[in-house]
Formats: sequence, structure tokens, C-alpha cells
Amino acid sequence: MNRIRAIAFAVAQINLAIMFFALVNGILFFVYYYTVNDAIGFSTSIKYLLSVSSLLFLWLFTAFINRKYVLGSQVDLMIATALVWLTVPLSSVVIYLLTLKLDIMDAFFESVSGFTGTGLTILSNLDAIPYVILMWRAITQWLGELGTVVIAGVVLPYVHASLVRMYSVERGPKLVSTIRRSIQDLFAIYAIYTLLGILILFLSGMEPLDAVIHSMTAIATGGMSSKDQSIGYWYFRGAQVVLLTSAIIMILGAHNFRDLYLLSKMRFREFISAPEVRGLFAILLVMLIPATALAKLFALDIGIVIYHLISGYTTTGFQVEALNTYPDALKVLIVLAMAIGGATFSTAGGIKIRRIAIAVKSVAWDIQRIVMPRNIVITKRLGREMLNEDAITSAMAYIVLYIMALLLLSTVLHLVLVANNFTYYSFLDSLFETTSALSCVGLSVGITSASLPLAAKLILIIAMYFGRLEFLPLYLTIGSYYIKKKLPG
Repeated sequence: MNRIRAIAFAVAQINLAIMFFALVNGILFFVYYYTVNDAIGFSTSIKYLLSVSSLLFLWLFTAFINRKYVLGSQVDLMIATALVWLTVPLSSVVIYLLTLKLDIMDAFFESVSGFTGTGLTILSNLDAIPYVILMWRAITQWLGELGTVVIAGVVLPYVHASLVRMYSVERGPKLVSTIRRSIQDLFAIYAIYTLLGILILFLSGMEPLDAVIHSMTAIATGGMSSKDQSIGYWYFRGAQVVLLTSAIIMILGAHNFRDLYLLSKMRFREFISAPEVRGLFAILLVMLIPATALAKLFALDIGIVIYHLISGYTTTGFQVEALNTYPDALKVLIVLAMAIGGATFSTAGGIKIRRIAIAVKSVAWDIQRIVMPRNIVITKRLGREMLNEDAITSAMAYIVLYIMALLLLSTVLHLVLVANNFTYYSFLDSLFETTSALSCVGLSVGITSASLPLAAKLILIIAMYFGRLEFLPLYLTIGSYYIKKKLPG
């Protein structure tokens, strides 16, 4: 019972922090709509605030009655982290139900897509949706990709022991010597680059609120937009520079936070020499060659094709035009880019640059082991970091697990689509959409919509959830099985 109450307390703390941001958003737009005399927006903001207030009371009560309990074992930490990523979207479901009158599954899909930083959406006619909701969608991505534990550490008056222990599970290594300082530095870096993004997007031709939304979802590599046409809305209205400015923010978001920390401290030499910085740009440059060739071959706009490649590679998901008309070869290239993803310890999804680098180097090490004399010791390092066999095995295992999950979920999704007469989508289209969900990207060939069968929505939700948590629930299940198997009786 104590374990359950400790988990409940940790989950409640994080939900409280998320609802704090929701409350601030609601109050600001309540005042704004009252000032400009917008009746629809004002009514929506009242419904929004009512739902947020109810959720605040629920989580405050849960935290209060369980405040004396602290997370202990590593398994409990992992369970709490997995539950956070279920309960936080469920809280957002309440907001969508009361304000947009979505059905529960569509509201849950939109919530999971937001907090996992995916950006796939079942909403349409975004111009008719009040900005209080559009901003909340952006906030879910901004908070979700920074990490719920970091957000809780910033908002709550002190960093509880439960949050300290959850930090290593969700967010990774510390930037500096203490968890508290690491949380503050992470948030500061994230906020500074977000503000920079707002400025350059505004100067690129976006209205202020649109600039805020797109900067938040770009640095979070989330990709949700305030327009049905996404970035294409501005591109086809003459603001072509928005492709360049938003691409810069996306690429920044795909970098390792430790490398962004070096960049913010103007330690340029260390930043440039970082393995994942080099790897990120090296892979991008390699993929630009076939992307440019395919664009020329099929008479496509090279700039837009490159933009979609960067959007997929950084796992952001901004789109300029429909992707369903792209040739299969180009779809395959974008699928590959989405699967690789950005750096570890970043807002990006996918397999991650570090794991790809380890896999490539492992092949080289195996070749060296075969051709070199047996008495030669092969040094296994990534940059300045020495790698042990556990790190190599872990990276390889994750890649295999990702590929297996991708093929399984893509196949099931395609079978569901065919069974429901969505026969105009090929298996490659299903693979594209599933990769987008599993790598938390958001690019779509048109499969994701409100009319999607319930089973198909569930498959994509599962892919988003597993992708954001990097298969943590699966590890928990397998680990629990082996623990029970080893225990006597």
C-alpha cells in the first residue's frame, strides 16, 4: 500500500505542475477575450478554466493525502513515470471534452499526440478553434518534450525526493552537479531558445500568437500548428522565409541538451566537437543528396522536399504540402529520417543519433576484430566516452526492438485500414504513419483523421506512447515477469 501511495504522490505532483501552466494559459486568455469582447473565445475560456480548476483540486487532494510517502525502488520509479504519461494526457482529455466536445477517443488521441510531442491530429478547421485551445495544444507539446519532472521541479516550491529519483528515469543525466540546478538550467535553456524562436518567426511574417505557438512546438520538435495547412499557410502567402527560420528552430530542438548548454555558454569548440552534433549534421548531409536528386527527378520543389526531410529527421512534423502524392522512394527516405531521429537527451524522438553511431561503430569494431591480430586490444569509444559491452548491447537491442515494433504495428494498422475499406492507402503509407507515431514526429500522408477507425487510432496511440517512453512499459512487463519467475513459490 505504501508503494502505491508513493507512486500516487509522485504522479499527483507532476499533474499539479502541468495544471499550473494550464491555469495561467486560461487566465491570460480569459482576460484577453474579455478585453477584445470576443464572446465565443470568452465562453470557451470559462469552460477551459472550469475544467482546469476541477483537475487542480483533484490532484491537490491526491498529493495532500499521500504527501508522506516517497518512491523507493527503481521499478516504482519506472512505474510512476509510465503512469505520469497516462494520467497527464487523461487530464487534458477533460479539457478537450468540455471545450471542443470531442468524443473520448479523439480527445485522448489529441492529448497523447500533444504530450508525446508527436503532432498527429484529428482536429480540422483549426481557424474556428479559439486560441486558448490552440495555445494549450502547443503548451502540451512544449511541456511534454521538456519533461514532466523538469516542469514539476520548476513550478513546485521544492524538489521532492520522489522527483529527484524520477529525473534520471525520464530526463537522463544531470547538466551540472545537482538535480535542482540541472532542472533550472534545462528550463532556462529551453525558454531562451523558445523566446529566440518567437522573435525570428514573428520577423518572418507570423502574427504574435502564431509565432508563440510555432516556436513552442518547433523547439519541442512537436509540430502542432494553429493552421490546417501548417507551415504551408505562410509559405503559400509569400512568407517563404518561414521555412528557413522554423527549420533552424527544429534543428536546435533536435540537439542534445548538454550540447545546447555548451552553445548557450558560447563554448563553440566543444559544441562543434560533440559526437552527436557531428553525427546529426553528417547524417543530414548524406540524406540531402538523394532527397535533392529525387526532387529533381520528379519535378518537385527542392526547398519544400528538403524542409520535409528536416521536419521528419528532427521529428518535428511541420508540413508545407500534402505528402500522399510524393513518390514512394521519397516516402522511404523520409521514413528512414523519422526512424533515425535526433540526439539523445533532446526533445526529438526516433532511435537517436547515439544509438545509430554505436551500431555503425560496432560493425567497424567487429571487422577490426576479425582482420587484426588477436593480441591487439580494440578501444571502443564514442567521442571521448569509453563504451562498455552493456552500452553497446543496450543500443543494439533498442534498434532491434524499434524495428520489430515498427513492422508489427505497421502491419496491424494496414490490416485494420483494409478491413475498414481504407484501401487507397498502401502498406508504405501505413509504414509512414506508424513511423511518424513511433518516432513522435507528426508528418502524415493523410491517414490520421477523425474518420479513422477506432482500432487504428488505438494503434497509433500505442505507438506514440511506447515511442515517447522508449518502450519503458514493455521493459517493465518483461522485468516483472522474470522477477516473479525467479522468486520462490
